[in-house]
Amino acid sequence: MHNTIQRVQCFQCPPPALCTDARDLVQECMVALQPSHLPEAAEILDILNKIEFEGLFYSHDKLATIQGGQPWKMCLAEMWTKDKVQEQVQCGGEQSNCNTRVVKITKHNEPLGATVRNEGERVVIGRVVKGGAAERSGNLHPGDEVLEVNGLKLCGKSVHDICSTLCQMSGTLTFVIIPALSSSPPDETSQPVYHYRAHFSYTPDDDLYIPCHELGISFQRGDILHVISKDDPHWWQAYRDGEWTQTLAGLIPSLALQQHRLALQRQKREQEAREQQQQSPRRKASTASLLCARKPNKRKRHTSPFKRDKCDGIPYEEMALYYPQPNQKRPLILVGPPAIGRHHLRQRLLDDTAKFAAPIPHTSRPKEGGEIDASDYHFVSRGVFEAEAAGAKFLEMGEYDKHFYGTSLDSIRQVVNSGKICVLNLQPTSLPAFHDSDLKPYVVFLTPTSPQASRHQAHKNGAIFKEEEYRDLVAISHTMEEQFGQFFDSVIPFEEVELVLKQLMYEISLLEKEPQWVPAKWVEAPCPGF
Repeated sequence: MHNTIQRVQCFQCPPPALCTDARDLVQECMVALQPSHLPEAAEILDILNKIEFEGLFYSHDKLATIQGGQPWKMCLAEMWTKDKVQEQVQCGGEQSNCNTRVVKITKHNEPLGATVRNEGERVVIGRVVKGGAAERSGNLHPGDEVLEVNGLKLCGKSVHDICSTLCQMSGTLTFVIIPALSSSPPDETSQPVYHYRAHFSYTPDDDLYIPCHELGISFQRGDILHVISKDDPHWWQAYRDGEWTQTLAGLIPSLALQQHRLALQRQKREQEAREQQQQSPRRKASTASLLCARKPNKRKRHTSPFKRDKCDGIPYEEMALYYPQPNQKRPLILVGPPAIGRHHLRQRLLDDTAKFAAPIPHTSRPKEGGEIDASDYHFVSRGVFEAEAAGAKFLEMGEYDKHFYGTSLDSIRQVVNSGKICVLNLQPTSLPAFHDSDLKPYVVFLTPTSPQASRHQAHKNGAIFKEEEYRDLVAISHTMEEQFGQFFDSVIPFEEVELVLKQLMYEISLLEKEPQWVPAKWVEAPCPGF
């Protein structure tokens, strides 16, 4: 009704009022019709008695009185001019579009699903989030200017104040908007969904630059995110895996935004390192004069051999669903700090020779009595070993007692092609090369359990629980996870071998019968051995 009246006011001005006493005339008409027994008279009386018509005639007389005998067109022009002057004063003299619309959106116990931004004194829709009340209504679009909500004027208000106000509103919200000049009907064609694995953790409440904290979603490193919109260069719209029942999408930093943030963090660290290096001579001089002072009681930090710049990796990695292949089992990689129990766990798995197998390693040492080539080891000369190492044939290698030992990618492929699960214990530094191969590894990170559980397990085994060794083990574990956590598919606290073995067998059963999210390049790559 509002839009129709607006259209008539702008383009089809009604004729001037013929009288200002319509209600009196109606009363006279009703008095004249009451003695009649005609059904038509009774119908007219019933219509004129309705409260809606009473309000209509009342409004007619009020407007006619305001008109004051002037032609309706002149009256309307005068009223419109007054409104425009008032609007220009309120909005800083900016000229506004007269093509306003009224939009009603029902909002329950959920976010509205739209963000706003300030353009001078104007309040403009920044984005409409998929699945929200605003998107479902189809009446709000990016670029629309919002003049008021439920009678509250928004012109000149800050984004923070508007968001706080809208969060407190519920029920039917009435928006008065000026549609964007370039607004076009939404594209009904389905947009592609992109699947990413996050390589960092994110909490929207800690982000000062997110357009609306209420619309942000938090996630942990390793979570799968289903991105449904990349229209905004800085904020993507996504769902976290396992939460498809949530109708409203959430905002997450885009790839470009997060890379920019990481670059700024790297520059800040480099600048701090340069400043610290410049100040180090002066610190040494001041320390020399304070040799008798009490040393601060700080625990020495463990220096880990696994040093890697956290900004080297990308924030998101594109993923795809991989469906299990009956004769192509994913290799099982066990990673963890030293003395966590990996070797014992691996041996327990390898006892099941029908299901698990280990790759045959290469060595440059001579064959000893009773050893069989290609069964115990692949015995090769030192020159051949060095040539294959130079050709990146080995996933992991080392030297012991002046002889080389290594595990080749081809030996792993032989186990995979045999239909068995290849089990390996690897150092985390080997994971990037394995990740870039075509072998699709499943990496399990074995981490220390709680201090109470570790102390109980040590007493159960008749050993002495050493607090310092436990703290060092936890520190190494944290460093591994920080530097290489993006390659881990599962994290299992190592309490007892039987419990870990049970959890591991359960995960292996899922790998054999359910699809898994893996890097998209693995799905596109051919199967090993073909």
